[in-house]
Amino acid sequence: MNSFRRICFCLLAIVTILGASSAPADVAVQYHCAGVSQLASDTHLTSLHDVLASRSTTNFENIALARFSSLLTNSLRLGKNPLSSSLIEPLLSDALETESLGIFGGDSGKALSFILALHLEASRAQLWQDAFAKMFGQSGEKFASQEFSGSRWNPGGSNSLWVIPARDWLLVGCGDDFSALQVEYLNQIKAQGRPVSPLEHNWLEADIASIRLGGWFRLLKPARIRITVAPNDGDLQISARVLETEAIPWKSESWLMPKEFMRNQTISFTAGQNVAAFLNMNPAYSHLPGNPMTNQFYFWALDQMPLLNYMAWPVANASNVLQRLATEAPAALNPELKRFNGTELVWRPAASKLILVNINLFAPVLQAEQNRGGQFLLLSSFPVSDGEPAPDSIRAQIQGRTNLVYFDWEVTGRRLRQWQILSKMIANRSLRPSNDVVAKAGVENEWLSALTRLAGNTVTEITSVAPNELSVTRKGPIGFTAVELALLADWLCDANSGPIHSPPQVGTKPPVPHPAHR
Repeated sequence: MNSFRRICFCLLAIVTILGASSAPADVAVQYHCAGVSQLASDTHLTSLHDVLASRSTTNFENIALARFSSLLTNSLRLGKNPLSSSLIEPLLSDALETESLGIFGGDSGKALSFILALHLEASRAQLWQDAFAKMFGQSGEKFASQEFSGSRWNPGGSNSLWVIPARDWLLVGCGDDFSALQVEYLNQIKAQGRPVSPLEHNWLEADIASIRLGGWFRLLKPARIRITVAPNDGDLQISARVLETEAIPWKSESWLMPKEFMRNQTISFTAGQNVAAFLNMNPAYSHLPGNPMTNQFYFWALDQMPLLNYMAWPVANASNVLQRLATEAPAALNPELKRFNGTELVWRPAASKLILVNINLFAPVLQAEQNRGGQFLLLSSFPVSDGEPAPDSIRAQIQGRTNLVYFDWEVTGRRLRQWQILSKMIANRSLRPSNDVVAKAGVENEWLSALTRLAGNTVTEITSVAPNELSVTRKGPIGFTAVELALLADWLCDANSGPIHSPPQVGTKPPVPHPAHR
């Protein structure tokens, strides 16, 4: 069961990492989750059980708990109490293990408000009340709501908190923006024994207002997003409906795949078409000539070594576009590239290549190419080599599909093995001589190494079903792609995220042979 809890930390990161902003809408996130205990009972999720039932995930969970508890302490403005973060840590397990539902947001310009309802036995509910009493240094002011007694701390303050035990449920809240929902939940518990009906088919259901959230959601044009997660034949399936606030001027064109460049054993393939239509792109980038985000683009990786990654997109007069990019791209991109990892774009006129320099061991090259399918700009880490063409089954996933915005397929375990190496090379970081930094890096590396043994594929599709609506589906052994797992691990183990609470016990188990590609 602990292994499933760690996956849920990843799901929780979708909400916690992003944080609520100060937009005028009331609700930022609303969710209902059946709890890890239900997911753990699914005997078909064998890949998830086998890979995550290891000591490395226990070590990684310690870091995740510390990271999330620190974030929540700051979000609830409890940071002045040195005990707050450590007191919140054990409560997070309840929020993931048991059935829960919650709503987060609040009025513009005010601190975050929320209501969280958890299905808890009395002893665990008492643990929550005791933890808050220790955070605030006193037992709290008693109050009653709908015949149930509760406690509250700092009423009217920016970090006001309250708890109400109600039969075998515990309601926890901050602020009073959702006071009407508190009354509704308590009345339902009094009448039906629970605040809402149980989930019937899905393990998780959530509604998100992208405009209320920060982080990566800032890249999206304003939309309401409805997400569901459910087990499906040994995998996790994530489905989403994205309802834009206005119609998006997106249209489909025939797919022009760079077939002649795609050779040898492919373990990931991505294609997109005018993805920029749904994004808030920086004008400095969106106006660059031959921008792949406003065009079609194709990305693929080979299995032989981590550095064999390629990207191509069709353009008319590719050589002329490359010449323009040689002038405009360095000016637009180099300042940000240098800040990020010290790299920069350099034009080599004799070779007609635009090169990204100062990355360890390789230098990605952008050049103009032509084959029987047309003219392309090709970005490659190493030259394209001869070999067997990519299987027709990959091309068949996109050919003839007129509503497909984005498609991504990967052999997740093998691809994660590559990203585990690539992410460190691209970031181009050097660890500071700190025991804690070294410890976190070791835990991160061991956890990702365990996940590279994942069997199975992860497939993501985004289709346009109406001028203002997208459909997103994903199915995979863990619900996340390789690059998402690498980014999540890197964020959780970031050197600036604070110390881990105890030295990790690095596992010494022998490596497990990679499972057969299915």
